[in-house]
Amino acid sequence: RTALNEGMDEQSVTTYFQGFVDEIVQEIAIMSSLKSHPNIVSYEDHCVLNHNGEIGWDILIRMELLMPLEEYLGNHKLSENDIIHMGENLCDALSFCQKKGMIHRDIKPENIFINETGQFKLGDFGVARTVEKTTGGLSKKGTESYMAPEVYLNQPYGSGVDIYSLGLVLYRFMNNNRLPFLPPLPQPITFADRENALSRRMKGEALPAPVNASKEFADIILKACAYKPEERYRTAADMLEDIHNLKPSSSQTAALMPDIPEV
Repeated sequence: RTALNEGMDEQSVTTYFQGFVDEIVQEIAIMSSLKSHPNIVSYEDHCVLNHNGEIGWDILIRMELLMPLEEYLGNHKLSENDIIHMGENLCDALSFCQKKGMIHRDIKPENIFINETGQFKLGDFGVARTVEKTTGGLSKKGTESYMAPEVYLNQPYGSGVDIYSLGLVLYRFMNNNRLPFLPPLPQPITFADRENALSRRMKGEALPAPVNASKEFADIILKACAYKPEERYRTAADMLEDIHNLKPSSSQTAALMPDIPEV
């Protein structure tokens, strides 16, 4: 309706949104090419249905049944060993993507899932971003919190942006559910706090170590989150190797994800 009110006719509007449908189908094809990896959400098939007599489509994707990470965290507390396991699984997934020349560009908790055997899986290879464009919002909301500086600053970037974002995810989970530069628990978080934290991170201020991580794990996380791409892990496989070399933590039952929400 918005497009029609702006003066486009029905044929133009149909052609315009068909382009988004085609983009989503392309992203689905990417998911299909990655389905063989155990730490990437498995695509099964899809169907695109035209609405009869009106502008619109239903895009249906059939995938394996998984629990979103954030839903899982509502009933489970993660120890450092659990979060190390998450890091291993997601590094493995990113290493597979890098070998195929793919960059995810949107690593964040909302795009992480867990199966019934406790394996963490990476999902959403662009479909959500494409759908967001159809609303005209084009907002970075919810994504810039984990965005690498070079992406935020519109600079050239490579697969290191995924390593950075994964590092921030691990940072949050080892830092009482709070990203760098946010007020520590039990202080509340305001909008101004979030804006200030983002600004400090994008200016390259050194990140403090996550408060609940062991020294060895904190070093891995901070290297992944290095401001300069050349100071991060060169590949996800390199990061995975360092995580593999970590000694198991004795804090198996430590509650590292507190009940207090981030916001």
